[in-house]
Amino acid sequence: MGVYDEIGAKRVINASFPVTVLGGSRLTKEMLDAMVEANESYVDFWDFMAKAGKFIAEITGAEAACVTPGAFSALSLSVVACMAGKDPEKIKILPETTGMKNEIVVQRCLRSPIYDRSMTVFGGKYVFVGNESVCSPKELEAAINEKTAAIHYLASDRPREGAVRIEEVVKIGKKHGIPIVVDAAGQTYPIDGLRKYTAMGADLVCYSSKYFGGPNSAGFVIGRKDLVEAVSLHTFLGIESQGRVIGAYSVGRGYKMDRQTVAAMLVALKRWMTMDHEKERIQPALRRARYIMDECAGLSKVKMNAYPENFAFVSGHVFGIQFTFQNEKTGEETIRKLREGDPAIWIRGNIINTLFLKDGEEKIIVKRLKEILS
Repeated sequence: MGVYDEIGAKRVINASFPVTVLGGSRLTKEMLDAMVEANESYVDFWDFMAKAGKFIAEITGAEAACVTPGAFSALSLSVVACMAGKDPEKIKILPETTGMKNEIVVQRCLRSPIYDRSMTVFGGKYVFVGNESVCSPKELEAAINEKTAAIHYLASDRPREGAVRIEEVVKIGKKHGIPIVVDAAGQTYPIDGLRKYTAMGADLVCYSSKYFGGPNSAGFVIGRKDLVEAVSLHTFLGIESQGRVIGAYSVGRGYKMDRQTVAAMLVALKRWMTMDHEKERIQPALRRARYIMDECAGLSKVKMNAYPENFAFVSGHVFGIQFTFQNEKTGEETIRKLREGDPAIWIRGNIINTLFLKDGEEKIIVKRLKEILS
């Protein structure tokens, strides 16, 4: 009996996304082997994290890197580094930031309320500029003052029309000596997304491991060496681990990681950067998508189309089939019944994302769709 069965937890077929609510990604045997190996021996964690950072920096072409438990924490710790730097006295009093540079400039049209609040966890303060549709370089620059600690930029597969583009944001930041912190959590495919923002001059760029097939509870920040070093002092290891005990742990103490998780993430990143994505990910996903479309072609209550159009490319880790239901009620009932089954089937809105299916799961999806829509 497996652990799910023992406690009565229902399995899920993930036709959605590597979402946190489903536990992120599916680790390969290679990653699990790395976890087992790391489990066998203890390690000087500060040394391990430093060498892991060097490994990541070499792969991504960055000056430096620091491992974090996900992109949210990477953003939190990046902002802390911009506010308090390496100053032991400031590290002691966080999240109290009175007297520090603590304002984070955020384009309102690039807001992501679930994630950009990460920057306020340890005392950062929002300064929103522009409106929900547009922000100009002039507005962005006018928001900078003596309290500005950083400028935030939310990276996307499709840059938001009306937003100040990253190239201009970097130019403004350099002009005023203000660090640019980029939320690039999912910008891992095409793989140049792991290199291009630092190459453009962004100071700190944050990623989530689940978007390159690694553990859900891992990620990293890459960028300017002095700032990345400051980030490391605010992690769960903190300044104490360098033999400079200051009488208090860093605010990132609660963002702990296991050595096993770090090991798996490193294996995942190396694999992601060297694998044949077309052969190992996209073609299997295409076969599963075409199977579902062919098998369900006779269902009158739904029309299915390739997503993206003609299966031309992978859009933001989404690739598969887009539904057009006979009516809204049919769509709602179908999605609900898919989730109520055992195993549950989760889809992304009205899209079956076939990238994260195991071979054979497409047959279960077809069977369930026929039961629901026939």
